Amino acid sequence: MAYNEDSSASGHDEPWIQWFCGLKGHEMFCQVERSYIEDSFNLYGLRACVSNFSDCLDLILDRIGPEDSDDSHLTQSACTLYGLIHARYIVTTHGLDSMYNKYAAKEFGTCPLVQCTGQPVLPVGLRDDIGVDTAKIFCPKCKCVYQPPPFRTRSGHSNNGGGGAVDGAAIGTTFPHLFLMTFNNLVPDPLPPNSTYVPRVFGFRVHSSAHRPGGGSNLSFSNSRRSGSQRAMTSSRAVARNSGNVNSSNNAAAAPASVPSKSEDKAVAKSPQTTTSGTTTKPAPKSEKGEPVPAAEGVAAKEVKEEGTVKEETALPNEDGAVAP
Repeated sequence: MAYNEDSSASGHDEPWIQWFCGLKGHEMFCQVERSYIEDSFNLYGLRACVSNFSDCLDLILDRIGPEDSDDSHLTQSACTLYGLIHARYIVTTHGLDSMYNKYAAKEFGTCPLVQCTGQPVLPVGLRDDIGVDTAKIFCPKCKCVYQPPPFRTRSGHSNNGGGGAVDGAAIGTTFPHLFLMTFNNLVPDPLPPNSTYVPRVFGFRVHSSAHRPGGGSNLSFSNSRRSGSQRAMTSSRAVARNSGNVNSSNNAAAAPASVPSKSEDKAVAKSPQTTTSGTTTKPAPKSEKGEPVPAAEGVAAKEVKEEGTVKEETALPNEDGAVAP
């Protein structure tokens, strides 16, 4: 954690904690009090997180000299252990006071957003687990998290998120929010709603559709092509519909007249006949067998019903040629 080849512990005469916090890129760290580290209660559960816990603790507390700690693995483990101790210390009263002085001096940096106008930021970890992610910076004005600016090592290489970056577990997810709750007078005013940057082209606001795939200058051309194809499809459907109507009318005209069925014949035979003058004629009388009975000249047929029989009487002319009534 936060250790590289250029930050070798050999050859330094200052205390280990002061040396570690003074390394390039370690501006997020504050110096943890020696009394806090010596209290075993504050170190509960950390023994399983690093190897050679006792040797690492002796190196941090300067119980062993730099000449006895040339092992880079031991130094790396000591840096990891100090980071875990640091995450617990900065949420205490003394730790918050130490971080307050660094925040007031803008040692953590400023927000890269232009609208925040140099607002001081606070370090934050996105995870509390070791080796998952590097530490970030949190802006209390815009409420956004940013990647910290890269720093240059002694060899001239830029380091941002590499092996020498601060582990997010050394800060933790709680610190910046607890810091602002404790020192609520440091909470800045939020950004005004009209501070959002508006992209413009020749002074005109860029419409949101211009950022879509196929937008911009090709948008109107694609819309015109789409509308033209739709009109063509509509006209072709109308032509097909009209041709279908014409074919159906021609088929209806060429179809032969339908032959009436037997039921229709009976209905016609039973219905009374109407002449052109509007009068209705009764059908001719029929015999018992259903055959029509011819009517003779000068002969009046009368049906006489007697005892269920039908008799026909015919009036004959007398000697004078007159018909008797």
